[in-house]
Amino acid sequence: MKVRKLLERPTAFVVFVMLFAGSIFAGCGGDDKENIAGADRSGYEELDFHAITRPEGMDSFVLRPDGTVLGGGSAGKLYAYAKDGTGQQEVAESDSRQAFFCVDGERVYAYDGGKGAVVELTGKPGEGNTFLEDARVVTDAVSFHTIRNMVALDDKIYVLAIPLTEENTEAFYAFGSGKFEDYGEQVYCIDADSGEVRELGLGHIAAEYRSEDGRLFFYGWMEESYYLYEYDTEKERVSEKLTFDSMGNLLNVVVEGGYLFGISPSEGLVAVDLENGEEVAAIKDVYAMYGNDLQFYRGNLYVNNQIGQQIQRVLTVGTDGTVVEMAEKTSGDAGKETGDKADSDTESGKRQKRKETIRISASGGKYNTPLRTDAVRSASGMKTKVVEPSLDPEAVNTELMAGNPDVDIYVFSYGSVLTQRIRELGMYVPLNESKTVTDYLGKCFGYIQRAATNDNGDIWMVPLYGSAETTWYIQENMDALGVKPEELTMFDDYMAVLGRLQDRKGDYWYYNNAATFLYECDSIYDYNYNNYETGEVNFNTELYRHIVETLWPGWDRYGSAEANHPLFYKVLQRGGVMTLGETPDFDRSSVIFKTTRTSEHFPYNVGMGTDKFRALLEGWRVLPFPKLQSASEKNLVALSYAYVNPYSKQKEAATEYLEVVLEGQEKCISMPLFFREDMEFYEPYYDTSAPAFQDLYGIFRDADVTLGYAWDLSTEYITDYQRGLISFDEAIDRRQKCAETGLYE
Repeated sequence: MKVRKLLERPTAFVVFVMLFAGSIFAGCGGDDKENIAGADRSGYEELDFHAITRPEGMDSFVLRPDGTVLGGGSAGKLYAYAKDGTGQQEVAESDSRQAFFCVDGERVYAYDGGKGAVVELTGKPGEGNTFLEDARVVTDAVSFHTIRNMVALDDKIYVLAIPLTEENTEAFYAFGSGKFEDYGEQVYCIDADSGEVRELGLGHIAAEYRSEDGRLFFYGWMEESYYLYEYDTEKERVSEKLTFDSMGNLLNVVVEGGYLFGISPSEGLVAVDLENGEEVAAIKDVYAMYGNDLQFYRGNLYVNNQIGQQIQRVLTVGTDGTVVEMAEKTSGDAGKETGDKADSDTESGKRQKRKETIRISASGGKYNTPLRTDAVRSASGMKTKVVEPSLDPEAVNTELMAGNPDVDIYVFSYGSVLTQRIRELGMYVPLNESKTVTDYLGKCFGYIQRAATNDNGDIWMVPLYGSAETTWYIQENMDALGVKPEELTMFDDYMAVLGRLQDRKGDYWYYNNAATFLYECDSIYDYNYNNYETGEVNFNTELYRHIVETLWPGWDRYGSAEANHPLFYKVLQRGGVMTLGETPDFDRSSVIFKTTRTSEHFPYNVGMGTDKFRALLEGWRVLPFPKLQSASEKNLVALSYAYVNPYSKQKEAATEYLEVVLEGQEKCISMPLFFREDMEFYEPYYDTSAPAFQDLYGIFRDADVTLGYAWDLSTEYITDYQRGLISFDEAIDRRQKCAETGLYE
């Protein structure tokens, strides 16, 4: 892991955006590293905390020095909870709207959205309305459009916020993209006694944090890298910064116990060891958009989790520095932990803990594997090291053929061009002797069983995750526009609907992406109308020419961010970003329909719970991707799978690793699972009575997966045609040659 740590030169900072660009720093010092990475854990204690289901209008929370929880929000109500999360008390109600809280010793500050002021909440919880109504206005000299973080230290309040201006009163900020975005944030320093307001002049800040030992940190972006900064409040400058090559966009951070905790839009909650930059924990079903939604108290990490609508303890740090993931507890239920004590009565819990480190090579790299390696380690003791693969399929093929012993498990997409070679050449460890694997596959849909079984009877892989292109729709919005669901089930009818709706985007809108739609049409044609085993492969047909004549012209797939087919409509064209269930493409009042991957509408693992699943799918129905010509065509599932490398030096441990994944799939896989035939599997996790679930189950039940045959599936012929470099017939000819290459590979 490459580590860069530097000390500041006193230079000016540039203007401030959503993540941090600072001044240019130079110098290096090993002893200074302890300033950030060092930790005093002597005061840590493991609390018995019960998850708080947020009352309506309770948007944010703060942990007071005694560990009690104070929460409030737009409804003008204030709540207090005991140290263990129980004993809800409604403290007060008023016209005020406390959007954010922070504490400095016994002093509690809030941003009152109703007054447009930063206030100090005087009095104590339980003394009637004095806690709210007698709030002392610290300052009303600033107006915030959106607050990212609010922390207090040494009688100063530091607010990371987007200012309210005439230009952005109605703007929508969709935090949660995979990389830095500039929304014009500023860091404001407010004197808690005098009310004086100053801008610190910091740039590109994503989050801020005040540690338990009274230090101020900022997390931000500069020159294509992400940094953790410690800020000297007396000298008013950055005193130290730390970066690792693995750092990415974090919406909020906590710096405690020698770890950096943060919410990644792609990974969920992550924990990084500040000594070496290694990721020690990742929980994908945890998401909190704002920094104050992630807080720390004496070794306990709490989150205002948007998935599940709960304030819950998610991690603890022991005095020895061990990070343990905590299972959700609700009031009246002691729950249980997911560490070494967990699941003692399950088959996985009875396993003897192993010490091996399993090396995995995932085709999508570290951040695209669906495995939750922290859960595997909790259940088995085995650690995981993800080996970044080559992006060149030929290089990966050479590695496989050479018998690389430094990889134990490979993770690929079933549609990969490598899959056919792996099966035909027997480059896998057969799993037939594993009862866990055979029992699991026996409960999957038939096409999953067939995909996992070679022609010679070998069970050669285990399925990890499947997703499908589907069309989600809101029936009442369809009715308002006279669109019938059956009009979205065939290609020509679907395109006709897009044509009719072009003038209605101001009232209602649909979401789809021309590039992914095109690729899915190509795959469905290839699967249903070509036969690679008999050599009957033909793309120069009336059907295929009609499909691509409709989809290829009129746009440039490698053009600007706004480039899209004229009949298609993307969320990005409205200025939003797809983020979990909160952004415009989930707006039931406006969306007519959207055609996208199942995982992009529902990107949660099965552990989210039936209530959240029901809320997320309320009002939605789901259709299969449109057929091209015939109702008998099969739709396709994109399947991710794993297999054991026959050249591995620890094949037995690697096989057991996959068994652990299957035994606890609801914990070990970070994506939704819809390829099990046995309905009882879904009942603990999903509301199986929901119409949308029944739709999804039927779509996955009646689908199939397909092998990748063509070795060179370059699609540059599409771009060349769109840019006028080749004719339509030449583009068709190049597509045919790509397919014919697959006949001989």
